[in-house]
Amino acid sequence: ARQKIFTANLSELRLVYNFNVRTFVRAIVQYRHTSRNPDAYASTVERTTKSVFGQFLFSYKLNPQSVLFIGYTDNRNGSTGADFQIVPFTQIDRSVYLKIGYAWRP
Repeated sequence: ARQKIFTANLSELRLVYNFNVRTFVRAIVQYRHTSRNPDAYASTVERTTKSVFGQFLFSYKLNPQSVLFIGYTDNRNGSTGADFQIVPFTQIDRSVYLKIGYAWRP
Protein backbone atom coordinates (compact mmCIF):
# COMPACT_ATOMS: atom_id res chain seq x y z
CA ALA A 1 0.00 0.00 0.00
CA ARG A 2 1.23 3.46 -0.88
CA GLN A 3 1.32 6.15 1.78
CA LYS A 4 1.86 9.87 1.52
CA ILE A 5 5.31 11.00 2.55
CA PHE A 6 4.48 14.70 2.75
CA THR A 7 2.08 17.39 1.55
CA ALA A 8 3.26 20.93 0.84
CA ASN A 9 1.00 23.97 0.39
CA LEU A 10 2.19 27.40 -0.71
CA SER A 11 0.11 30.59 -0.62
CA GLU A 12 1.28 33.96 -1.89
CA LEU A 13 -0.04 37.50 -1.73
CA ARG A 14 1.61 40.02 -4.05
CA LEU A 15 0.77 43.71 -4.20
CA VAL A 16 2.33 46.12 -6.69
CA TYR A 17 1.64 49.83 -6.93
CA ASN A 18 3.02 52.00 -9.73
CA PHE A 19 3.26 55.66 -8.74
CA ASN A 20 4.30 56.61 -12.27
CA VAL A 21 6.40 55.14 -15.12
CA ARG A 22 9.58 55.56 -13.04
CA THR A 23 8.54 54.49 -9.54
CA PHE A 24 6.85 51.43 -8.03
CA VAL A 25 6.62 49.52 -4.75
CA ARG A 26 6.03 45.79 -4.35
CA ALA A 27 5.12 43.74 -1.28
CA ILE A 28 5.14 39.93 -1.20
CA VAL A 29 4.03 37.59 1.60
CA GLN A 30 4.42 33.82 1.13
CA TYR A 31 3.15 31.18 3.56
CA ARG A 32 4.33 27.56 3.25
CA HIS A 33 2.86 24.68 5.25
CA THR A 34 4.39 21.21 4.95
CA SER A 35 2.88 18.13 6.65
CA ARG A 36 4.94 14.93 6.88
CA ASN A 37 4.20 11.35 7.85
CA PRO A 38 7.01 10.63 10.39
CA ASP A 39 6.49 6.84 9.99
CA ALA A 40 7.54 7.05 6.32
CA TYR A 41 11.02 8.42 7.14
CA ALA A 42 14.07 6.49 8.29
CA SER A 43 15.20 9.36 10.56
CA THR A 44 13.24 11.64 12.88
CA VAL A 45 11.47 14.49 11.08
CA GLU A 46 9.17 17.27 12.19
CA ARG A 47 5.49 16.47 11.70
CA THR A 48 4.72 19.94 10.27
CA THR A 49 6.79 22.93 9.30
CA LYS A 50 5.51 26.40 8.53
CA SER A 51 7.34 29.36 7.11
CA VAL A 52 6.51 32.96 6.27
CA PHE A 53 8.53 35.00 3.80
CA GLY A 54 8.01 38.75 3.45
CA GLN A 55 9.57 41.20 1.04
CA PHE A 56 9.18 44.92 0.37
CA LEU A 57 10.80 46.53 -2.67
CA PHE A 58 10.99 50.16 -3.82
CA SER A 59 12.20 50.87 -7.36
CA TYR A 60 13.04 54.18 -8.99
CA LYS A 61 14.22 54.49 -12.57
CA LEU A 62 16.71 57.38 -12.72
CA ASN A 63 16.84 57.34 -16.52
CA PRO A 64 16.08 54.70 -19.20
CA GLN A 65 19.35 52.89 -18.41
CA SER A 66 19.73 53.33 -14.63
CA VAL A 67 17.55 52.07 -11.77
CA LEU A 68 17.67 52.18 -7.96
CA PHE A 69 16.27 49.36 -5.79
CA ILE A 70 15.80 49.51 -2.02
CA GLY A 71 14.37 46.47 -0.27
CA TYR A 72 13.73 44.48 2.89
CA THR A 73 13.30 40.71 3.29
CA ASP A 74 12.26 38.64 6.32
CA ASN A 75 12.02 34.84 6.86
CA ARG A 76 10.32 33.09 9.79
CA ASN A 77 9.93 29.36 10.56
CA GLY A 78 7.78 27.36 12.97
CA SER A 79 7.19 23.61 13.42
CA THR A 80 5.49 20.78 15.23
CA GLY A 81 7.79 17.89 16.10
CA ALA A 82 7.08 14.17 15.80
CA ASP A 83 6.23 14.30 19.54
CA PHE A 84 3.66 17.10 18.86
CA GLN A 85 5.82 19.74 20.55
CA ILE A 86 5.07 23.13 18.95
CA VAL A 87 7.84 25.56 18.08
CA PRO A 88 6.38 29.05 17.41
CA PHE A 89 7.46 31.25 14.49
CA THR A 90 10.98 32.54 14.96
CA GLN A 91 12.89 34.90 12.70
CA ILE A 92 15.52 33.02 10.71
CA ASP A 93 17.03 35.94 8.82
CA ARG A 94 16.37 39.37 7.43
CA SER A 95 18.06 41.60 4.89
CA VAL A 96 18.06 45.24 3.94
CA TYR A 97 19.55 45.97 0.56
CA LEU A 98 20.33 48.72 -1.90
CA LYS A 99 21.13 48.08 -5.54
CA ILE A 100 21.97 50.54 -8.29
CA GLY A 101 21.85 49.16 -11.81
CA TYR A 102 23.18 51.17 -14.72
CA ALA A 103 24.23 50.81 -18.31
CA TRP A 104 27.64 52.07 -19.19
CA ARG A 105 28.61 53.20 -22.66
CA PRO A 106 32.33 53.80 -23.24
